[in-house]
Amino acid sequence: MPPKRKSVRAAESEAKRAKAEESVPPTKFKLTWDQAGEATSKGVQPLLFLDGPDAVHSESVAGFDIDWTIIRTKSGKKFGQGADDWLFLNDKVAPKLKELHDAGTKIVFFTNQGGIEKGHTDVDTFCKKIGNIIDAAGVPIQVFASTGADHFRKPSTAMWKYMEEKCNGGVKIDPSKSLYVGDAAGRPKNWKPNTSKDFSCGDRKFAVNLGVKFSTPEEFFMGDEPYANFEWLTLNPKEFYEKIKDEKPPERLHSDAQEMVVMVGRPASGKSFITKHYFTPHGYVQVNRDTVGTQEKCLKMATSAFKEGKSVVVDNTNPKKDVRKPYINLAMKNKVPVRCIYIDIPTELSHHLNYVRQNQTKGKVRRIPEVAYRTYEKYLEKPDVGEGFAEVKNVGFIPHFDSEDDKEIFLQWTSNV
Repeated sequence: MPPKRKSVRAAESEAKRAKAEESVPPTKFKLTWDQAGEATSKGVQPLLFLDGPDAVHSESVAGFDIDWTIIRTKSGKKFGQGADDWLFLNDKVAPKLKELHDAGTKIVFFTNQGGIEKGHTDVDTFCKKIGNIIDAAGVPIQVFASTGADHFRKPSTAMWKYMEEKCNGGVKIDPSKSLYVGDAAGRPKNWKPNTSKDFSCGDRKFAVNLGVKFSTPEEFFMGDEPYANFEWLTLNPKEFYEKIKDEKPPERLHSDAQEMVVMVGRPASGKSFITKHYFTPHGYVQVNRDTVGTQEKCLKMATSAFKEGKSVVVDNTNPKKDVRKPYINLAMKNKVPVRCIYIDIPTELSHHLNYVRQNQTKGKVRRIPEVAYRTYEKYLEKPDVGEGFAEVKNVGFIPHFDSEDDKEIFLQWTSNV
């Protein structure tokens, strides 16, 4: 049997990896760079990692962010200007890493490097810099880098899980013996005199999602007292779920008679979930611009469904009256009643669901950019019966999950803000 041919994308990815391995000098330890995950349209695989025979396999893991946790810039600039523009954050870092290694703890760096996918970060330079850091530390360190805005990006636990399942020699990690250290801790301006606020709370959220102890670099390396007055900055999913978990979902949203339903709601607010669970199982034809293309094509699709005697559900954000009007006019022309389902949930919840969907699908559905939310809020005209709707029904968040894994992801912090 002839060997299976590789896809063009797979071949290009392998060639890039081979080139990187040739151009990036290895550390003095037996560790090599590799990639994982399905490549994006730009040919970038979502996970870049450093692993090899010298990596420690242990139930005890000490995880670290890199910039402003392990290192700072030598130049004094916020971002490093090359493979050599770095210094250890302080003189405690290298000795502490050696102490952990000597105690049998596995040391791992976890870093978000979204600039790689955007083309702003040079992979060779990044890899060389990491090699320099490891050599200076004098201990073998595994490294996992999320290269884009996908499901591997912290505070998602996907990088840690990949490390445990693929790169820990089959050893199960004990969260009670593990920890994570990072500078994105949600601290406000002047948490210490003349300090800036933390740019996010993503590292603290990452540790909480993993169920491991969290420390800032100041606490872990310098012995500072834990800083208590931090802010999570986004929706607390567990607190939110506790408030709504006992709410009963609607028993019925569909009609037995032919009709059109026009959805209105923010991106990732649950429109497709409601369509999938409450309408298409009852024969409704789903009309969605993401799959059909233009509104004109959506209207043609709805017209065909009406001719076949079928009901239609228009599953788009539909914020403006002039966007909804053509659907209302079409329904009236065909003597079909038209209702509106308005998904009325908090903005921060829809932002959370945006990341949840990305993580549940392992990046197959990418999160919607922030600009889409701003556009929706800018143009939103709340629906009312005066537009021609027979009814406008407000529907909130429906606490339903297809699996325990989906529920677990919902309950995790998702945004690295």
